[in-house]
Amino acid sequence: MTVVIVGMVLGGVGAAVYFHTSGRQIPPDPAPLPGAEGSPEALARTVVDRLNAKDLTGVIDLTCTQGKNTGRRELIAALPPLDPAAPPGTRSTPVEVTLNSVTPFADGYVAAIRIRYQGATGDGKMRIQRGGDQWTLCGLDPPRFGGAG
Repeated sequence: MTVVIVGMVLGGVGAAVYFHTSGRQIPPDPAPLPGAEGSPEALARTVVDRLNAKDLTGVIDLTCTQGKNTGRRELIAALPPLDPAAPPGTRSTPVEVTLNSVTPFADGYVAAIRIRYQGATGDGKMRIQRGGDQWTLCGLDPPRFGGAG
């Protein structure tokens, strides 16, 4: 009787180990968005890089939840070349964004940026705040060019 019980227990453990380790892959945790962790400066640099690449979706991915829809509309209105649906002539218009500084304020950080578009240069600001355990873009005030925006 003891041999039968020991055999059943060992068989059950063996089956459990087999089913647990075979065929079922546990996916790794998704990698954090670049720039979303670390410092506010790293996030600001990542946003600037994505703006220069005209990667609107990439910028919106780094934006706080409450700012995603408004941010998309505002960026397209201020800088039409960021609009993925814009005609090729508009999309190919150069946009150059540079990061000037990142300074703290009561609720997070403000990043001062300079944007060059259509031969004009203007200054804008990004508001960076903590969203859970990540830094997020929670506001972008780009300069207005030629009545755009």
